[in-house]
Amino acid sequence: MRVWFVGAAAAAGLLAFGLAGCSEGGAKTKVAQAQQVVVEGTPVTASGCVRPVENTNCLVVKGRGGGYYDISTASPAPDLSKGVAVSLQGKDLGKNTQCGRQLTDVKWSYLGIQCGATLPSSASNDASKTGKAKEKAG
Repeated sequence: MRVWFVGAAAAAGLLAFGLAGCSEGGAKTKVAQAQQVVVEGTPVTASGCVRPVENTNCLVVKGRGGGYYDISTASPAPDLSKGVAVSLQGKDLGKNTQCGRQLTDVKWSYLGIQCGATLPSSASNDASKTGKAKEKAG
């Protein structure tokens, strides 16, 4: 009988201790802490020719690793009709869009380096180039 009573007392004590952590004061503190978290992006610096993406309103710049940075949030946006490369800085918050890795707080400037014709960036263009190269080789 004593073993049962000691076990029940221990269980009641643990239950009371666990519920004390779930009081409203604890919950408010956790919410307040969550609201204080500031999301800081990773700084990104890139340069290159700005390209539109087919069937979207996206503007992209190719990054060092071959991936694309979506700079559509840049305001004002670079003028594609100038055909000039840009140098840019922005923040990568870890969000991917249909066009590439989205950058926020984009600041850019023209480099004075001429770009080729402004063709839309797309995987289908890359695939057709590969197919044409195989036709010429074969």
